[in-house]
Amino acid sequence: MTMSSNRLTLIPLLALALPLSSPAQKKEIVELGRDLALLQEEVRSNAKAQNDRLAGIEATLKAIQDQIASASRALTVLDSGLKDRMEKSMAAPLSGVSGKVDNLTEDFGYIKESMREVNTRLSKLDQRVADLTNVIKTMQAPPAPPPAAETARGCPAPAPAGITASGLYQDALRDKSGGNLELSVKGFTDYLCWFGDTDLAPNAQYYIGEILYNQKQFDQAIQAFDKVLEVYPKNAKTPDSYLMKGRALNKLDRRSEAEKEFRACISQAPNSDAANWARSELKGMGLSTAPRAPGRRKP
Repeated sequence: MTMSSNRLTLIPLLALALPLSSPAQKKEIVELGRDLALLQEEVRSNAKAQNDRLAGIEATLKAIQDQIASASRALTVLDSGLKDRMEKSMAAPLSGVSGKVDNLTEDFGYIKESMREVNTRLSKLDQRVADLTNVIKTMQAPPAPPPAAETARGCPAPAPAGITASGLYQDALRDKSGGNLELSVKGFTDYLCWFGDTDLAPNAQYYIGEILYNQKQFDQAIQAFDKVLEVYPKNAKTPDSYLMKGRALNKLDRRSEAEKEFRACISQAPNSDAANWARSELKGMGLSTAPRAPGRRKP
């Protein structure tokens, strides 16, 4: 109860303590006590109503808290379910994409290897076209008689009747392709004796060295490639001659000399197929492929 209600309670007690002076005063006191009783009942009624409202508010708040907790649990379950579904639905597509990427990478590697092989074949085809072009030039413009230095090898001068530069060269090439290597070497040697100043002379000398190399006659092959580099220093077979001479030297375990020839090949024609092969040879020897100035050749 409040302080006002305490005061109202004390008033009847004080009234009783006072002396009764008259009937009028007594009646007034009785009415005052009745009013006080009514007032007390009203205060109690208001307090009960207020307590009931507070209890209702507390019950509502508890219900709201329960609803919030239930919603939170539902969201947690929903989030877990969504994660599981996402992982299951994405796992298979991602696995398929990864497999496709691996297959594409492998296919691309095969394509690169095929293109490298095609380029190699094209370079060989270009060389054959160049050889045929030189043959046509030789046929159109018959060569001059061989110089004395060439006939000094023991070849009769001039060439026997019926022997032409183009015919002799083609016969030697056919013997080489057919595996008649001894006849091929003899044909190219005769060609150099009688037609050593033609455009195809460097090719003939190179093919002699190539045949000797394939027969594992490495010393003789080195001498043949040296003739290409010394007698015909600037021609289409110069890079190939450096390359093949380096290979022959490497077969004889003359590594430092082989390295010089490979580097000379790269220096002479850095973008040629022969230079690419020379770089591969250097890597195989455990050496750097960085270009260096070739050493001075012996006269």
